[in-house]
Amino acid sequence: MHGNIYCTSSFDKVNLKFDGVSSRLKLTGLKKMPVTLTWHGDNCTTVEISGLDIGWGQRTPLKFDEGQGLWTLQKDLHEGKYEYKYIVDGEWICNEFEPITSPNKDGHVNNYVEVLDENPDNITSAAVRKRLTGDDPDLTSDERLIIKQFLEAYVDVE
Repeated sequence: MHGNIYCTSSFDKVNLKFDGVSSRLKLTGLKKMPVTLTWHGDNCTTVEISGLDIGWGQRTPLKFDEGQGLWTLQKDLHEGKYEYKYIVDGEWICNEFEPITSPNKDGHVNNYVEVLDENPDNITSAAVRKRLTGDDPDLTSDERLIIKQFLEAYVDVE
């Protein structure tokens, strides 16, 4: 989910880019967990990822591990579900060895990773995750305030 939020004040028109669920999860203080993504094969010269926590307009390169013959990216991600796609030598492609989404409204499919707190005793984390990642996310007034402060701190004024 990508969207532009337009705010109008008496002084300036503000254009904010806000990137859906991963940003909401980041702002609520959910834990970060280590994630490793891999692309098998040494018959390519570059492997990158787009989507994930950086958005579809950005790319992050994977590093080639000669000993294992695979490309890897290690990241700490906040709890949540992240969609992404590999870009191998310039071609956008899904990794058939990782989970793949159903086609979205535009017919695109992506890989995805679901980052969960592996501590079964952390009931609070599970409840927050369920509330924020459901079909109708419900933010508390404190969470709304955190998001408002975050957006105000990162405003690009035209």
